[in-house]
Amino acid sequence: MQHINLETFANGAFSAQVNRAIEEVAKNIQDPNTDASATRKVTVTIGFKPNQERNFIATAVQTKTTLAPALGAVTALGMGKDLKTGEVDCVEIGSQIPGQLSLNLEEPEAEPQGETAIGYDPSTGEIFETEPKAENKVINLREAK
Repeated sequence: MQHINLETFANGAFSAQVNRAIEEVAKNIQDPNTDASATRKVTVTIGFKPNQERNFIATAVQTKTTLAPALGAVTALGMGKDLKTGEVDCVEIGSQIPGQLSLNLEEPEAEPQGETAIGYDPSTGEIFETEPKAENKVINLREAK
């Protein structure tokens, strides 16, 4: 029997399917939402169906991947019922419970206002003026009364 080149088998479809399946496995391995130690598989199936005279064989090439499933996510929900309307409400609880007062102890820095502020474009960070325009308001304390 003559050697069959798997690169050109099925007009290159075999090689293309295997490469695509391996790429799919590689992406699944790099996905941080999957278990890193899970085993992934690529299964290649080549089906052979001969005719009645057994002189012609139809072949079908198929690849199947077994990937690691996405990891589950855990969250907390707060539920309640409006006593007046009877409507049920369900809210995801993040870092703060709904209805809980938040005390922000850190005050944001006040940005300079008025003429002393340096102009800039917030989208690009480009500064329009290098120094704020200052008026000459020197006070001579010896002459001031």
